[in-house]
Amino acid sequence: MVGLDVFQSMWAMEFKRPDGFEWTLREKVEKIASAGFKGVSFDIGYHTEAYISEAMPLLQEFNLDLCYNAFVKSVPHYQDIVNFVNSQPIKPRFIAIVGQIEPWDLDDVAATTREWMRIGDEAGVKTHVEIHRNCMTNDLMFTLQLMEKVPDLLMVADLSHVLVNQEWYLPLHEQAQKRMSQFLTKAEAFHGRVATREQIQVPILFEQHKPWFELFKSWWQEGFEKWIYRQGSDSDNRCVFLSELGPPVYAMTGQDGYELSDRWEEALLLKETAEQLWQNALKSTQS
Repeated sequence: MVGLDVFQSMWAMEFKRPDGFEWTLREKVEKIASAGFKGVSFDIGYHTEAYISEAMPLLQEFNLDLCYNAFVKSVPHYQDIVNFVNSQPIKPRFIAIVGQIEPWDLDDVAATTREWMRIGDEAGVKTHVEIHRNCMTNDLMFTLQLMEKVPDLLMVADLSHVLVNQEWYLPLHEQAQKRMSQFLTKAEAFHGRVATREQIQVPILFEQHKPWFELFKSWWQEGFEKWIYRQGSDSDNRCVFLSELGPPVYAMTGQDGYELSDRWEEALLLKETAEQLWQNALKSTQS
C-alpha cells in the first residue's frame, strides 16, 4: 500500500546564530533519526561534495534514506551531478532540479528539461523539477506551460515559493486555487514550509500566521490525494514530504539576530502534520 516518508533537510539543521553555535554533523544525523524521520536531503550547490561524502557513513549507521535538491546550470552540469550522486554508497530517492537557466523561451527550457530527464533515466536516478524562485520555474504560469510541454515531467512542490511569487491574498480566489490544483496533479514530492504572501518562511504557531498554515495544510492534503490517485492506493510507492525550514535569512529573526521561534520544534510539528494529512488523504481517496 502507498505510504508517506517524512524527510528532514540538512540545510534546515543549521543555526547561523550570532554566537556561532552549530550542531556537529553526527549530532544532526542522530537527532534526525531519533525523531523518526525516514531520510535527509542535501542541497547540491550549497553543500559541498566533501560534506555530502562525509555524511554517508552516518546515514548508513542510522539507516536514513536520501534525496537531493540540485541547483543546475546546464546539461553538462547535471551530468556531473549525476556522476557524483552515483559515486556515493546511498542511492537517492530522487534529485529535485532547481534549474538555473533563464525562463525566457518555453521551447528552450523544455528541451533542456528533457535532456536532464534523459541523463537521469540513463543513470537510473529519478529526476524531477522543483518549483522555486530565482530559477526557470520562478513563475507558476510558465511552470504550468512547461509541465504541458513535457507531459512526463513530475514536480517537487515547494509551495512557499509559489505563494510569495504570486502574492495571493486570503481568501484565495477561484482562479488561484484552480492554478494550484493544476500544478498539484503532477506533484511527486513536497517541501514543508509555511509562507505568507510577502514572507517565504514564518513561525507556524504565531496567531497571525495560522490562516496561512491552514492554507498550506489544505494544499498538502490535496497534493497527497492527487498523488494517491495517480499512483493507485495498492502501489508500494512512497511519497516524500521534506521538512525544509531554513536558517536565517529564511528564518525570521529579532533585532538581536536570534530567531523568533524554535525551528526544530516546528520541524517536528510539520512531520506530525504531514502524517495526519496523509491519513486524511487516504480516507478521502478510499471513500
